[in-house]
Amino acid sequence: MIVEVKLNVVITGVGGQGLITLANVIANAALREGVNSIVAETHGLSQRGGTVIVHVRLGDVEAPLIPKGEGDLMLSMELLEAARYLDFLSKDAEIVVNDYLLPPPLPGIEVPSRNFILNVLNRWKVFTVPATSKALQLGDPRSANMVLLGKALKHTKLGEFISLNSVLETVRELWPKAYEINKRAIEVGMA
Repeated sequence: MIVEVKLNVVITGVGGQGLITLANVIANAALREGVNSIVAETHGLSQRGGTVIVHVRLGDVEAPLIPKGEGDLMLSMELLEAARYLDFLSKDAEIVVNDYLLPPPLPGIEVPSRNFILNVLNRWKVFTVPATSKALQLGDPRSANMVLLGKALKHTKLGEFISLNSVLETVRELWPKAYEINKRAIEVGMA
């Protein structure tokens, strides 16, 4: 029997950018909406700033990992990491990417320019958002992931599966002390 997956979300970035938090908010908000969700992360040296990819599958699914070429939506906290995992996306996928370039801390590595990366990403429907700078303006750089989420909720298929209310209820339940800053960050992303 073929299982129809409603939404495959690929979340990318580097360790410390709140990717697993972002995945948990999406998955828990989906559960509040009555939509099944599975989260799987592969993060290697994430605690040392290494690459992280998190798979979030919404709907009736049997496996946690998104097959290559079947991602419907990518949320990326960093431009290079968005480009690194494009093979997970379907041809009709949407991308919401933080307009932030974090070169690897390795000597002699040539990093493509921001414009080059954006040209590669433009094969898909792309939404760029200055999530890091918006979070800094809000006074908490840790909220950049919620700025990105706000953009995705308003402008992509994700908003068809989870509502702002479900997201805010999830954030309030999981991180009550950080609720207000995260709420503002989501609102900034939606604006």
